[in-house]
Amino acid sequence: MTRKRQEREWHRRYILERAMSEFARSGYAGTTMEAIADAAGVSKGTLYNYFSNKQDLFFSLIELGMSELDIGMREAMEGEEPIREKTRILVTRFLEVFEKGHDIHKIVMAEGDRIVLASHKDMSRMMREQIMGFVRLLADFVKMGQAEGVFRPCEPEKAAFILLNIITSETKYTLFTGQAGPVTPDADEITDFVLGALGAGTYTPEQAG
Repeated sequence: MTRKRQEREWHRRYILERAMSEFARSGYAGTTMEAIADAAGVSKGTLYNYFSNKQDLFFSLIELGMSELDIGMREAMEGEEPIREKTRILVTRFLEVFEKGHDIHKIVMAEGDRIVLASHKDMSRMMREQIMGFVRLLADFVKMGQAEGVFRPCEPEKAAFILLNIITSETKYTLFTGQAGPVTPDADEITDFVLGALGAGTYTPEQAG
C-alpha cells in the first residue's frame, strides 16, 4: 500500500470514528452530513470525496462492526478446544468486539430492526445479509457440537437464531438500561445460557474438556 493510499485510509477511518459518535448520539435520521463534517473537522466537499452520501457512510460503519464480529467468531470456531470451551471463547469474542466498538453496535442495536422494517431497501438488504451471515456461522457451530455428540438434535439454523438472540441479549441489556462497565466478565453466565439451550449442561472450567 502506497503512502498516499495509507493516508487516505487513515482519514477515512478517522471520519468513520467521528460519524460513529454522531449516529450513536442522534440516530440515523437525526444525523446530517454537515454534522459529520463538522465533527471530523473537514469540509462537506472533503467528506463527499470519501463517501457518496449518508447511506454509503452508514453502510461503511455497519460493515466495519460486522466484519470484526465475523473475524472473532471464525477464530473461535477454528480453535482446537473442546466444544464447551469453544462456546465460551465464541461468546467472549463477541463481547470483546462489542466493547471495542461499543458505538458501532449501539447503532446496530438501535437502528437495525427499524431499518430492516423500513423503506430503506438497500440498507435493509445489507442488514439482512449481515445477520444471515452470522446465523450461518452459528448454524455451522451447532452442527459441529452435534457431530461431537455434545449438542442435542435440533434444526441448526433455527437454533442459530435463538443463540444469536441469547448472545446479543447482554449487549442489548447494557444499552437499554444504560449500565456502565464492561460486559465481558459476564461471558461465563451467557455461555451457561447458550449451553443450556443446546442441551449441553452448564459451563465450568472442569467440564470444558
